[in-house]
Amino acid sequence: MADPIATVVIPNYNGIRHLPTLLESLEAQTDSRFTVTIVDDVSTDDSVAYLRKQWPQVRLVCNERNIGFAGSCNAGLRSATTPFVILLNNDTHVDPDWLAEGLRPFEREEIAAVASLVLLADPPHLIDTAGDVYSVVGGAQKRNHLHGRETIDSLDGDCFSPCGASAFYRRDVIEKLGYLDEGFESYYEDVDLGFRLAWAGYRCAFAPRSICYHHLSSSYNPRGWRYHYNSARNAEIVWRSHMPPRLRRKYFFSHLCFLLLQGLNKLRQGCFRPYLAGKWSVRRHRRRILEKREENRKFARIGDDEIESRLVRNWWALHVTSRWTGTHRSGHRT
Repeated sequence: MADPIATVVIPNYNGIRHLPTLLESLEAQTDSRFTVTIVDDVSTDDSVAYLRKQWPQVRLVCNERNIGFAGSCNAGLRSATTPFVILLNNDTHVDPDWLAEGLRPFEREEIAAVASLVLLADPPHLIDTAGDVYSVVGGAQKRNHLHGRETIDSLDGDCFSPCGASAFYRRDVIEKLGYLDEGFESYYEDVDLGFRLAWAGYRCAFAPRSICYHHLSSSYNPRGWRYHYNSARNAEIVWRSHMPPRLRRKYFFSHLCFLLLQGLNKLRQGCFRPYLAGKWSVRRHRRRILEKREENRKFARIGDDEIESRLVRNWWALHVTSRWTGTHRSGHRT
C-alpha cells in the first residue's frame, strides 16, 4: 500500500446514525492513499464504542470536554502529517472518486483549498453547495443551493471558499496561516479561513466530480438559538476583520442596508432575538478583530482590488432578488 498523502478529519458529536454509511463510503474509495481521524466531541450516544469495535483501523481522538465543531476539526488537523488534509462532516457520505477528484486541482500551485460538490443526501440529491461565495456586504452564500446538479456546468472553476462539510486543504499552508477560529465554534469558520487564504494569494478550486452527500442541518437545529446567534456574530466578525479599510468605507452603507433587510427577515422567521444578540455581542470581540487585521497585513500578497474582484459586488441580486424570485443560483447559509 502506498504511503498516505491525505488525512480525512471527521468531527463527531452523537453521529452514530450516520457513521456506518460514511465509513463504508470511505472504504470504497478508488484512491486509498489516505488515513481517517475521527475526533469525538464527548458524544453521549454509542459512537465511541461503535468505532472502537467496528473500525479499529480508524484513528480515534476523544476530547476531554465538548469544544465544538471548530475545535474538534483543529484537533484532527494539528495531528495530521500528510501533505493534504480534508474536513468531512460526520453526517455525510461520499462517492468512490470523491478523494481522487478532490485532490486533482492541487496540481495548480496557487490552489490551497478545494470545494467538493455537496449534494443533499436524500433524493433527488439537489445541490447543497457548489462551493461558497462571499459578497461585499458580508454575506456568504452556497452556490446553486437547492438547484439540480446539471446547473453546475455554467459555474466558474474557482469559488471563494469550500464549505466545511467537505473541504480539502494543503496542510503546510493552513499551518502557516492558522487553523479554524475556535472562538467561532461553528458557522463562518470556513469563510474566515478562506479569507486568510485569499489575502495570502491562494485560490480555492471547485471539483464538481468530488461528490459528497450531506444530511443538511443534522448537527444543529436550523431554528435553534445557537444556529442564528453564531451565524450572526461570526458573519459580522468576518466582515469587520477581513474587508480592507477602503472597502469597508466603500460598502459601509450597503452593509447597513443588508443588515437591516436580514434583521427584518429574521423577525419574519421568528429568529430575531438570537440574531440581534449575535450582532450585539461583536462589540466584545473588537480586540480579536484588530488581531485578525494585523495577521492579514503580515502575510498579505495581494491588494484591495484583487480582494474585491473575488467578491460578489451585486449583493442585491445575491441576497435579496434571489430570495424572492428563486432565479439566482446561490442559496443562503443563514
